[in-house]
Amino acid sequence: MGEQLASFEARLEQGRRQFFEHGHSPAGLVSPPVIRSWERSVTHGLQTGDARVLSPISRDQVQAVTERNHRLVACALPEMERLRTMMARGHWGIVCTDPDGRVVKALCGTGTSFDGLNQIFQVGRSILEADIGTNGLGCALIERQPIVIRAAEHFLDEIRSFACASVPLFDPAGRIAGILDATRYCDGSPITVLEPLAIAARAIENRMLDDLAGSLRLCFHTRAELLATPLAGVMVFDDTGHLLGANQAARQLLHLIPQSDGSPNFAQLFDCPAETFNQALSGRLTQGTLWNDDGLGFEARFEARDRSSLMARIGNAVRTLRSTEESRPAPAGTDTDGTAGRALHIARRAFERDIPVLINGETGTGKEVLARRLHDESDRAAGPFVAINCSSLPAGLIESEFFGYEDGAFTGGRRGGAPGKFELARSGTLFLDEIGDMPLELQGRLLRVLQERNFTRLGGARPIRFDARIITATHRSLEGRVAEGLFREDLYYRIKGVKVCLPTLRDRGDRAALINSMLAREAGTAMAAPRLSAEAMHILMTYSWPGNIRQLGHVLRLALTLAEDDTEIRPEHLPEELLECQAAIPAHSAARPDIRSMCLRELELEAVKAAMARCGGNVSAAARSLKVARATLYRKLKQFGMLA
Repeated sequence: MGEQLASFEARLEQGRRQFFEHGHSPAGLVSPPVIRSWERSVTHGLQTGDARVLSPISRDQVQAVTERNHRLVACALPEMERLRTMMARGHWGIVCTDPDGRVVKALCGTGTSFDGLNQIFQVGRSILEADIGTNGLGCALIERQPIVIRAAEHFLDEIRSFACASVPLFDPAGRIAGILDATRYCDGSPITVLEPLAIAARAIENRMLDDLAGSLRLCFHTRAELLATPLAGVMVFDDTGHLLGANQAARQLLHLIPQSDGSPNFAQLFDCPAETFNQALSGRLTQGTLWNDDGLGFEARFEARDRSSLMARIGNAVRTLRSTEESRPAPAGTDTDGTAGRALHIARRAFERDIPVLINGETGTGKEVLARRLHDESDRAAGPFVAINCSSLPAGLIESEFFGYEDGAFTGGRRGGAPGKFELARSGTLFLDEIGDMPLELQGRLLRVLQERNFTRLGGARPIRFDARIITATHRSLEGRVAEGLFREDLYYRIKGVKVCLPTLRDRGDRAALINSMLAREAGTAMAAPRLSAEAMHILMTYSWPGNIRQLGHVLRLALTLAEDDTEIRPEHLPEELLECQAAIPAHSAARPDIRSMCLRELELEAVKAAMARCGGNVSAAARSLKVARATLYRKLKQFGMLA
């Protein structure tokens, strides 16, 4: 790598001398996009020694950029957060600009490794080549393609210490919507983050498409397994078949060029029977195969958007969810065609239209995680997400926590008063967890706030406008609480716009995939994260998980800690309560029975028999191999009649 770096730097310095000192085009030494950007920078009258990057930004500039790009930030922020988590060890700053070259959002860390990035990437900062010369973001904005700029490829000496990778964002009409960028201090290593940046950019573009009020959404690709990924082509049509918008993947698959003189219709884009569009529009056709004029086939999924009233659409969604809740919940986290996928899609669409979402599920099933996801994927993502647990607050304080209080409202209050959660959630989302435990006397006031959309602080008289979307959650049956007189029926129907039921971990059919996914996430970017042994995986798969996903996360964190110096996680790295409930069955046993058809007693018996056989009847050795106390094994041997 050292030789490669030296070669790169030597070629680059030679290229700079040819360009800046002799006025020659350094072809073969510097990439053509960089040469073109240098030429544009010179045309703009810039000098390499200029100090242009840290110019002051006025408050009015910041406000104007923020207001103008509210929706772009909402679409980009969830993907930017994922990129920051994924690339945390590389000390990358994640940046998004608008089509005018102004920074609209930047996620940079803290500490000396981010000081320069935080100073540069302030909201409102211009990254245009006309202002700061050659840089990844400004170059990608002009070239309309992914760009990597590092070290002396930058025009200004002021920013030669940075390396950046930039990917254009395109709106549904195919126009530049902004730039997604990752920047860090240049350490000489190759830049390998363009692919995750490009995937994140495609996901952002798909969120922009969701804003279009079309009648039919089409998802297509030559490979069916890519339909549920950001790589799929996505198009939105009106009820006459005219194209309203498409993502870049769709435009590339169909060689579609943005046009200003109208948009093509469905029949012009695909060679298929005339009734195909009408069948998809009516909801009778949900998937199939489409062909373009060149005879290339695409696997396609259609999503009809009901053209009736909003409340009728929500009513249909609720009826769909109710019908699926009567049967056993389908595994969550599988594909989007399943019950869980439909539930999430319906909840997302309802939440976007300010319809309250009620999440029901046992403790630890991820109710707050889902609530945050709905918030992050909505146009409220740039606003606050305020969560409050209705069961954890003392009855005497819950009203002031909700609505705030004025100065002197009660003894011990803060001088000047304090805002409540409803006020802090302005322009964002208010998540009321365990709402089934809310005191009856407060339920009436909550209902009035939801109906009138305003409230007053405790001890105050000035009405305050309530401007937040509501998500509620509970592990209880609110229908049962209503029947018992413990929950207001009118409030129940007010918060139950759409109800989503989260399955327990023991009911999920994708447990193995979930365990592996969570293990990888908990391990982070460790180079040699231990894997699960067959015995450890068996224990995790057959445990009942009363604490659900939250408990699984704790178990995996503990296992990773205990197995830090090992190549695999074994039963001894798991908590004692798991080992006491289920003994590990050796994965290599040729006579291993089908664990799905066995009860716990049978599993224990098989494990004990295998351990005793493996250890030649030595009880102490068998107990050590099972990771249980010798007295426990003696007790089991007596229960199973294996010891006189």
